[in-house]
Amino acid sequence: MSIKSKDFVQIKFPNSPAISPDGKKLVFAVKKVNQKKNQYKSPIYLKIAGRSGYKQFTAGNYVDTAPQFSPSGDHLAFLSSRAEKGTQVFIMSIDGGEAFQVTEFPQGVLGFSWSHNSKLINVIARVNEEELELILNPKKEKVPSFVLEPVEYKAYKSKKEELKEIRTDPRVISDGYCREGTSYLDGRFTQPFIVDISEFDDEKAQEIPKKIIHIGEHGFHFSLGTFSLDNKTVFLARYAEDPTLTLEQEILKVDISDPSEKIFIGRVFGRGVENLQLSPDGRYLSFHAIRKEKIVYDDSQIFLFDVKKHEVGNFVCITENYNRSAIQSRWFSKDTLLFLCPRDGKINIHKIDINTKETESVVIGDRNINSFTISKDGSRLAYEVSHVSFPSDIFWCKADGSGEERVTEANKEYLTTHIPAKAEEFNFERDGVNFQGWLLVSPDYNPNEKMPLVLEIHGGPAVMWTPHEKTLWHEWNTLVSNGYAVVFCNPRGSDGYGVDFRAAIYKNWGNMPAADILKSLDTVLTKYSFLDPNRIAVTGGSYGGYMTSWLVTQTDRFKAAISQRGVYEFVAFSTTTDIPAWFEKQYEGEIIDRFSNIWKDSPVAHVRNLQTPLLIIHSENDFRVPVVNAEQLFWLGKRYGKTVELVRYPRDGHELSRSGEPRHVIDRIDRIVDWIQKYNK
Repeated sequence: MSIKSKDFVQIKFPNSPAISPDGKKLVFAVKKVNQKKNQYKSPIYLKIAGRSGYKQFTAGNYVDTAPQFSPSGDHLAFLSSRAEKGTQVFIMSIDGGEAFQVTEFPQGVLGFSWSHNSKLINVIARVNEEELELILNPKKEKVPSFVLEPVEYKAYKSKKEELKEIRTDPRVISDGYCREGTSYLDGRFTQPFIVDISEFDDEKAQEIPKKIIHIGEHGFHFSLGTFSLDNKTVFLARYAEDPTLTLEQEILKVDISDPSEKIFIGRVFGRGVENLQLSPDGRYLSFHAIRKEKIVYDDSQIFLFDVKKHEVGNFVCITENYNRSAIQSRWFSKDTLLFLCPRDGKINIHKIDINTKETESVVIGDRNINSFTISKDGSRLAYEVSHVSFPSDIFWCKADGSGEERVTEANKEYLTTHIPAKAEEFNFERDGVNFQGWLLVSPDYNPNEKMPLVLEIHGGPAVMWTPHEKTLWHEWNTLVSNGYAVVFCNPRGSDGYGVDFRAAIYKNWGNMPAADILKSLDTVLTKYSFLDPNRIAVTGGSYGGYMTSWLVTQTDRFKAAISQRGVYEFVAFSTTTDIPAWFEKQYEGEIIDRFSNIWKDSPVAHVRNLQTPLLIIHSENDFRVPVVNAEQLFWLGKRYGKTVELVRYPRDGHELSRSGEPRHVIDRIDRIVDWIQKYNK
């Protein structure tokens, strides 16, 4: 049975594994579509070592994510949508029962971590000054009874909604970093708080006595921190200034009893400074950043700070010679860290010795490991895997990688009747550089019949695609089921092949990687005679949207093109995106001085050359690549009589294809297929 776009409502995505401190219990979430509400739901499930199967642990109608066992092992905390105000932290006993709300921040919580004694929770949440005041000095608001005073209650609710609307009518913006995701920040800054739940009692959990301590500083944006072993201080990072102006962040140590006293540890570089963790013996603080001298094209590096010596600014990069990205690192022992590494078309778990800086593989295979966790006692690992044959599942094993057990087969029933595509790797060389690519075809394709082809291009640009990419599993298989072969590669600029490979497109987003991609196309057409060179479509999102529009304004070899959430005009993009400082580093220099230089690398500058029918897909709340980019490309296409169409999705943002409204996810794939079938004849 073929895989269709509408099958999205049947596909399940297990994710976010977490292991109890003793390694005997495993929890994970499973993302599903809530068809009645055009939303998602994500219950948490529990697996006990030595027992077959697993059971649902939390209610099924909410989005429950990011589960974490308390260090004591007797409670589970997680983020949940079941709260009235956004996503909040909830706690429940690991023996089951009711989940109780711990936080009540006005706009919800972005992330959290436990203290080592299980009595404190560090959270980050976005708040403005008025909300911060109410959090620290709460005022009990008298709410009318809906039962006894229905008229008064209705008036109360109406007034609350009117006040909320009036506060952003007009919307006054004074911060450069004013929007992210799909929302305006409205004066809110990402702030760290400590929630004291030391008096939490399961029997009286409805009235959790909790003290909230603000350990941040309004006017700065912070990352989630980690506790010291004595639970008296927190290590965290904050942007040195407005994140639209700088990529530099400051590492700080904050005394919980006196948060105004922030000890400066040093300044680091990189938009993604994150994953601060303390070694088991408390000696080292680890985190991810990039080397400043490598600007924006560096691989993700692991840095250490010696807490005992406390030499300000003395950060040691332990992955200096690794020449691959190291992400999602976790302490395995006081001398070793485990981390994920995107490398040569697969993502596996590796280990590094912090003293010798030597690395070794721990859990390997031709697959993607998208996230992983370690039990506190170091006995077991759990991880989420995606593979060309399934979207995602949870596995666990012993600490040395042996004894692997597949915990879930979430889509087993679906996959017995819907056979996914098979992948064939191909390799090619250009300018003395070796490349990887893949071809996806139906398992029962007829090699004697000419098959049309869809060229897919990844975003980033520093991303690595593999045939095991879970976010594209459904789209690629839908295309294959409609009779198309799918081809993709990792051109220069991609992750997974070293710093020099990533750096090759510095100040050159177009010509070099475009030539790599076209060489991959020539390679598969030569290698596989059943592919039809006269029926080729091309599509991609974000940077892939840029490259799609770049290719069809530089060549006429494509019959159809679908450009999604792409960057089409560098001046507009660099002055409206929420990451202008990042783009300034991509093209080296202040934006205002480079208009003439970056115009020639903008696809809209070459729109007169467009001969391929082009469908432009964009989300109206995309603040990473604002919709003005799509409007420019569309209008200029119409201005010069080209075949162009623009589809705009309301409410969704840059993550439409990965986590947009389910109806929009399906509709987007349908429009891609329809456009290709219409023009790729």
